[in-house]
Amino acid sequence: MAEPTSHETLDYSVTDRIAYATLCHPDRGNGFTERTLDELNDVVARVQQDTSVRALVLRGEGEVFSVGIDQDMLAALHADLEFYEHMLTRVAALGLSLEALDVPVIAAVNGTATAVGLDLALACDLIVIADEAMIGDGRATYGRVPGGGATVRLPRAVGVMHAREILFSGRLMNGIEAAALGLALRSAPLAELDAAVAKLTATFADKSRPALATIKRQINGSLGLDTPSAIEHERSEIIRYVSDPHSDALEGLGAEREGRPPSWA
Repeated sequence: MAEPTSHETLDYSVTDRIAYATLCHPDRGNGFTERTLDELNDVVARVQQDTSVRALVLRGEGEVFSVGIDQDMLAALHADLEFYEHMLTRVAALGLSLEALDVPVIAAVNGTATAVGLDLALACDLIVIADEAMIGDGRATYGRVPGGGATVRLPRAVGVMHAREILFSGRLMNGIEAAALGLALRSAPLAELDAAVAKLTATFADKSRPALATIKRQINGSLGLDTPSAIEHERSEIIRYVSDPHSDALEGLGAEREGRPPSWA
């Protein structure tokens, strides 16, 4: 187990090859500030560098995952549109960094996830949500609009019409509905959420990290492409993977032939 690390807005630790980043200001709704973005970017960099890690779990402390931009900061953004654009750029960049990370990223949504909190969850590869949690956009209710990726990623997750209804209405849904719509992989009672996430991440912990990274690039890189282009993208990624003279595909092949568990570097 890696030594837990406390930042100002989140806690970071690694246990059994799984990294955990927990937003830890529930009294502020685990709202985003520039410091939050700095520290989440630090987490992404740590995970990318630590080749022992096989997955990253993002979660919130208390009864909230994240309500989005910190309320005090939100007022400052509206008073300074240049600063507003700067923050939007940083939020977008964080989402893209999570998508580009070499390991699966799981949002463990324990409580309310709205606005940029929803944007953050959608940028993750998988969402596991508490039955009791409430997730949605909410911005339209207060005359605001998405700016962190929700209008791009939500239609891909739930389909265009469901995304329109969720974003137009500003309503929040519980974890059971979110899972039924395909917004979340699955839901579980809050008391069982950590166990559900641990069960899921355990299926990644013994896998080859380069293989996980390649599969992730194959999926993400094909989104939005026509079928022939997507097939070519998949092919190019596997050729890139097996062309490495130290490819884990070779170790996997040997292990399969010899009837033993593979041993990854």
